[in-house]
Amino acid sequence: MNFENYKKIKDIAKRYSILKELAIQHPEKASKEFFLEAFKKERYLDMRLTAIRGYAVFATEKEIEPLMEKLTELLRKRPQTTPYNYQEYEILRSAYLMPYLLQKYGYSCFKEFNQQLNLQYDGMPDLFKGILTCDENGIIVRLLSQQESEERWKAIHNEILSKNSN
Repeated sequence: MNFENYKKIKDIAKRYSILKELAIQHPEKASKEFFLEAFKKERYLDMRLTAIRGYAVFATEKEIEPLMEKLTELLRKRPQTTPYNYQEYEILRSAYLMPYLLQKYGYSCFKEFNQQLNLQYDGMPDLFKGILTCDENGIIVRLLSQQESEERWKAIHNEILSKNSN
């Protein structure tokens, strides 16, 4: 797939699915430039990090460092715009992203990003943690039963309401 075709897809979920497949299973079907352009285009951190996973197949640590610096900067700003960004944090922390990148490449820029990610994740209330993750192929895995999820969401909703009424 070339980037022009990818760019034409408006459905974010479909674009993310294609990006994951290329980055995880078939990076050779894309190119270094494809993954770099995807990194620049996408606004969600998990999609950007997925693009970096594909880019890392072709790029050097020196080429990846400025992208990870940018990503770390964006991550640091997330609490101001999305205070409990649990879904994105859980995906970034899941098997196919940070653990994979740390194990496969071990670059210091990945370690720095991971440290910041864990710092922000640890700072969230426990109610927002452990709801979901992704497997090695980027497939979402729900960690709570339907009943546990409903109870958790009621508790989250009540906590937000109580904070807003104070």
